[in-house]
Amino acid sequence: MSVDSHDATSWVLTAVALIVKKSDLDPNSITERLALQPSAVRMPGVDRWNPEGSAAGQWRLQCDEHTTRVFSEQLDTILRAAEGCAGTLAMLRAEGCDVTITVRGFADNDSQVSFSADEMTRASRLKIPLKIIPSLNAR
Repeated sequence: MSVDSHDATSWVLTAVALIVKKSDLDPNSITERLALQPSAVRMPGVDRWNPEGSAAGQWRLQCDEHTTRVFSEQLDTILRAAEGCAGTLAMLRAEGCDVTITVRGFADNDSQVSFSADEMTRASRLKIPLKIIPSLNAR
């Protein structure tokens, strides 16, 4: 059964984040190097909320529904921040950091998240992986 695009709904409660991870990451150093204040940081070591999960340190700049509920505005905010420090992000990748732009949101059957050609061009110029992570949990 095919669904016309006009019948599809958009993801809800989206969040876009620029994330830097590494096993021995010093989040304060990343803040200094990027000259950006993170939304959240995690020091390397066991995560008390997910002891079986990653022990890598993490630096995160996130734009979510607390800033704007408009996905294109969330993405633009993170892309502008990443574009402003693209050279430093490239150096961090060369130093072994895992740098990603992550898009999360709640998706129902046949829902979609849309990117404009300009947004995709901007993201690809950064040479940073773009991860799309839908949540199919019932809300």
